[in-house]
Amino acid sequence: MKKFALASYALYLLGGLVITAVGSVLPQLLTHYHVSYTVGGQLVLLGSLGFLIGVPLSSFLLGRFKEMNLLTVSALMIALSQIGMLLLPPFEWIIAFNFLNGIGVAVLEVVVATLMMEVFIGRRAIVMSYLEVSFGLGALLMPLVASLLISQNSWRFSFFITSVLALLMVVVCKMIPFKKETVLTSESDASDANSEPPPVLAKNQRWKILALFSVMIFMYAGVESSMNNFLSSIFIAYLDVIPSQATLSISVFWVAMLIGRVATGWIIRIVTYERYLFGSIGGTIVSLVLFIVLKEAVAGYILLGFLGLAMSGIYSITMVYANHTFTGSARIVTSLITGFSGLGGAVFPALIGFTMDVSGITSALWYITAFACLYLLALCIIFFVQRDAKQKANNHLQPMK
Repeated sequence: MKKFALASYALYLLGGLVITAVGSVLPQLLTHYHVSYTVGGQLVLLGSLGFLIGVPLSSFLLGRFKEMNLLTVSALMIALSQIGMLLLPPFEWIIAFNFLNGIGVAVLEVVVATLMMEVFIGRRAIVMSYLEVSFGLGALLMPLVASLLISQNSWRFSFFITSVLALLMVVVCKMIPFKKETVLTSESDASDANSEPPPVLAKNQRWKILALFSVMIFMYAGVESSMNNFLSSIFIAYLDVIPSQATLSISVFWVAMLIGRVATGWIIRIVTYERYLFGSIGGTIVSLVLFIVLKEAVAGYILLGFLGLAMSGIYSITMVYANHTFTGSARIVTSLITGFSGLGGAVFPALIGFTMDVSGITSALWYITAFACLYLLALCIIFFVQRDAKQKANNHLQPMK
């Protein structure tokens, strides 16, 4: 099982690398093909569309093929797409390869996350935090590697690195035997704090709660993707920071995210999912409000660090919390969470970009804060519904006097 877990972390590292590969060299790619940023936006959008198609596709295939075979195919799809972009074919093929890459990453994420939910039941939050660390590390490393290669006028070899790693993972997935029935259960010493059984929800409540979890992850993805795409612009236009320093904002945010994700694996052993999420989204909202109100560069970088720490574990713990609530439904729950995350990541940057053009950056920042508040509202509703369900169950179990 340790080999399988390590392979899963490596696959998520690959996902983080390839999901940022095109964006890291997008200016060079557009210059090479003599196309506009509008066309570049379409390239990124079709990559997101591939991801969105890959989520339900992977859910459909999970019940029909072996998990390790699906992971092998997804790694092979990523390898082919990265090799294809390395060769710099006609731009239409670049679009097609990026679309294929999105599907491959979606299948990889859904299958790995689903297996983690089904296998490491007592350690879901811990292993998911490790997966998120791996993905974040890949997302942080690729721009750094690409920057070095760009300085050597060898930017296309960014795709060579990712293709080699993807081919390596094809081999690894074929070599590692995996059977869920062989999982050892002697790891309870490192289990999550939230060991109590989930509340029994009425049938009509179950779908409402699942919809609320989908709203939560949709809103969270909106906040994260908006920050990822517009941090540099926000620091330049809102805080009057020079462009060379503004780019550091993305690094500050992701370093804080990585530190927070490492800490999540420890924190979740001593607090419940609800407390963790309330604290995280509360810290997110406070950091955003102070960022808007203070409007000062040094404070902005400090608050951005706090924001990254606060947001770091929200995605993984939301997924774990949803799976804990709907025991035995890991495949549908994990697919929904992943799908709505991809949808939010695709939709919200377009909305925020439009808002920045029409109403200004201040309005856009308040919109981002509103997304976080909607997450908090959905979390509150889930918390109170589950609390009422627990109270009703306890009253029903009490003996009649």
